[in-house]
Amino acid sequence: MGFSIHPRDLWRMFLERWWLGAAVAVPAVIIFILVQPPPEIVYRTEASLLFETRQNKVLPVQAVVDTTVTRDVELNVHLEQIRSQTFREALLASFNPEEVEKIQRPYRDSSRPSNPPPSLSSLVGAYVEAKRNTTIMRIVVTHRDPEAAQLIANRYARKYIDFNIDLAMTGTNSAIVFLRNQAEETRKEVEEAERSLQQYRAKYNMAALGENQNVVLKKVASLGETLVAAQLNLVNLQAQLDKVETHLREGRDLKEISFVNSFGSISSTRTEVDQLLAARRLLEERYLDQHPRMKDNALALENARRRLAADLDLAIADLRSRATFAAEYVAKLKSELTAAESDARALDQISVDYKFLEQAARTKQDTYRAIMNRLNDANISAQMENTNIKIFDRAYFPSTPINNSRSQIAAKASALGLLLLLGLPLGFGLLDTRIKSAHDIEEKLGSHLIAGVRLFKNIPPHQHATIFRDAVDDSLTEVYRGLYSEIELRSDIPLPKVLLISSSIPSEGKSVTSSNLAAVFAAHGRRTLLVDCDFRRPSLHRLFGLPNDRGILRWAQTHTLPDLVAAEEEDLGIRLLSPNLHLLTAGGAVKKPTEIIERLASSPLFDRLSRAFDIVILDTPPASIFPDALLLARHAAEVIYVTKFRTVRRQIVKRTIAKFEATGTRVLGVVLNQLPRSRVLSYDYEGYGSYDKEYYKAYGEDDAKPAA
Repeated sequence: MGFSIHPRDLWRMFLERWWLGAAVAVPAVIIFILVQPPPEIVYRTEASLLFETRQNKVLPVQAVVDTTVTRDVELNVHLEQIRSQTFREALLASFNPEEVEKIQRPYRDSSRPSNPPPSLSSLVGAYVEAKRNTTIMRIVVTHRDPEAAQLIANRYARKYIDFNIDLAMTGTNSAIVFLRNQAEETRKEVEEAERSLQQYRAKYNMAALGENQNVVLKKVASLGETLVAAQLNLVNLQAQLDKVETHLREGRDLKEISFVNSFGSISSTRTEVDQLLAARRLLEERYLDQHPRMKDNALALENARRRLAADLDLAIADLRSRATFAAEYVAKLKSELTAAESDARALDQISVDYKFLEQAARTKQDTYRAIMNRLNDANISAQMENTNIKIFDRAYFPSTPINNSRSQIAAKASALGLLLLLGLPLGFGLLDTRIKSAHDIEEKLGSHLIAGVRLFKNIPPHQHATIFRDAVDDSLTEVYRGLYSEIELRSDIPLPKVLLISSSIPSEGKSVTSSNLAAVFAAHGRRTLLVDCDFRRPSLHRLFGLPNDRGILRWAQTHTLPDLVAAEEEDLGIRLLSPNLHLLTAGGAVKKPTEIIERLASSPLFDRLSRAFDIVILDTPPASIFPDALLLARHAAEVIYVTKFRTVRRQIVKRTIAKFEATGTRVLGVVLNQLPRSRVLSYDYEGYGSYDKEYYKAYGEDDAKPAA
C-alpha cells in the first residue's frame, strides 16, 4: 500500500499536538527576538544593461568576435562572466583612492579608528540577474552609504561594457593573425590543385574523352544486341539437337521432326522410298520374290534407304556443327562485350577522377575567397567599437534605507513561530503510526471499524464488564448494541457458531468487550456462553466477582475425554450469570497453555459447546505476543479484533490480522477501544453511542411520555 497523506489527516495531527507546537514556538520566538543584533542601515540601488540582439553598424561588416545576444544561453554566459574573478579584478582596479575611501568609510570601527577598514574586495559586490523574457541584466548593489551604492552600481555597468570591448579587440587582433596564416596556406593549396588538374587533363586527353565514351558506349550496346540474338539462336539449335537425341535414344522415326525432313534431299528420298514400297506391294500380288522385277524393286528400295540414312546422318552432323559454331560465337561475343565494358568503366573512372580533382580545386578556391573576405572584415572591424551592450538605466541615488528592522524581525519571528507551531505537531504526527481513527483502520489496515468505544469515565472498574447488562451508561449501551448489529450484518455464518475476540497486547479491553458483547447476544434471546481462554492470565472471573476454582483447565487436568461426554454443564464449571448468559471460567492458570490447547483440539469440547449454545464467545490472550489465539482460531468461525486508541502501531495490527486470516478464519472487523470523549466524532467515528448519553436519555424519556 503506497504512502498517502490526506489533508484531513494533517488537520488531526495538528489538533492532537498543537499545544506542543505552541509551547515550543512561543519561547523560541521570544528568544529569537531577544538575540537579534542591532539593526544595520543599508541603502539599495540598481543599474541595468541592455544586450542588443543586433548591432548598429555603419558598414555591413560581420564582426569576427561576435558579442550579440540571440539566445538565453548567451545571456547566461554574460551573467557568469560578470560574476567571474577576472572581471572582478578589473572592476576593483578601476576605483581611485578617493572612491576607495568613500566605499570603506561607513564600515570603519568608530570605537577603534586606528584599526584598518574592511578590504575593498569584501565591500564591492552586487546581485546580478537577468530580467525574465528580456535581454536586460539588473545589477543590484547594497551599501551603508547611498552615494557609494550608486557609485558601485554605475561602475559595474560601465566597466562591464569596457571589459567586453577589450575582450572583443583582443579576439579580433588574434583572429587577423590567424586568418592571414590560413590565407597563405590556402593559396598554396589552390595553386597545387590547379597544377594537378592541368596535368591530369593533358595525360588523359580530356578534350576527346567525351567522344571516346560515346563510341565505347555504342559498341557496348551493339555487342549486347548481337549477343542476345546469338544466344537465342544457340538456344534454338540446342533445343533441336536435344529433340533429335531424344528420338535416337528412344528409337523413334526422325521423320516426325520437321527441320530434319527439310534438310537436303531427305524429303524426296523419303518420297521415293514410299513409292517403291507401294510398287512392291503391287508386284507381290503378281510375282514371287525371285522374279526379276521383284529383284529390281528390292535393289532400288535398298539403295533409296541407304541414301536416306546417309542424308539423316548428314543432317544430324550439320545440326551439331551449327550448334558448336553458335556456342563459340556466343563465347566470342561475351569476351568482346566484357572488354568493351571494361573500356567504358576505365573511361568513366577517368571522368570521375577528373571531376573530383576539379571539385577539390573549386572548393579550395572558395575557401580562399571566404578567408580573404573574413580577413577584410576583421581589418575593418578592428577599427570600430565592437560591442552590443548599452546602459539601459543608470543607478539612482537611494534616499531611504531598505531595511525596516522591526518589521523584518517581526516577519522572521512570525515565520519561525508558524514553522514550529505547525511543524512540530505534524512531524510527531507523521512519526506516530499508532491506530487512532477510523481512517487508520479502513484505509491503512484495509479492515472495517465495527465499533468505537469511548473511555469509561466515572464508571467503577467492577462495573465495566456489566455496562450493558446493568444499563450503567446509555451511550455505551448503544455502542455494544451497534457492535451486535454490525456483527449480524457482516456475518454470513448462521448460528450456532464460535466467535473469537482477541487483541495485540494486554490491557486493550478485549475481556470487557467480550463480556458486554455476550450480554447483548443474551439480551437478544441467544443462549450465550462466554469462555475465558486466556489460560496464562485469566480475568473474566475477576470482572464478574467469581472464584476461578472450576473451569476448562481444572477439568482437563482431572478428567478424561469420556468424562467430558457425560459431564453436566455445572460439572464443567459453566455458571449462569443472567438469563441466557453463561460463563465458563479458565479454572486456574498455566505458564505453558499450548499443550492444553492442543489437548482441547483433539477433544469434543468445542463441538459440544456449539451444540449446547447459540453462540460461544472465546476471550483469548493477546495475539501478537502469544500463539494461543491463533491456535484457538481453528475452532472459531469469526474473529473480532480489539485495539486500544493510540496504543498499538498499525503494522503490528495489520500483521496480526493477516495471521488470523491465514488460519482460514474471517476477521469481521476492529473495535477501537477507549476513545477520548472529545475525539469520538473528530476521528471519523459516528456510529452508535458516539453522541453524549443525554441524547439517548432524552429520547427515551420523550418516547415514554403518554400521549396527550
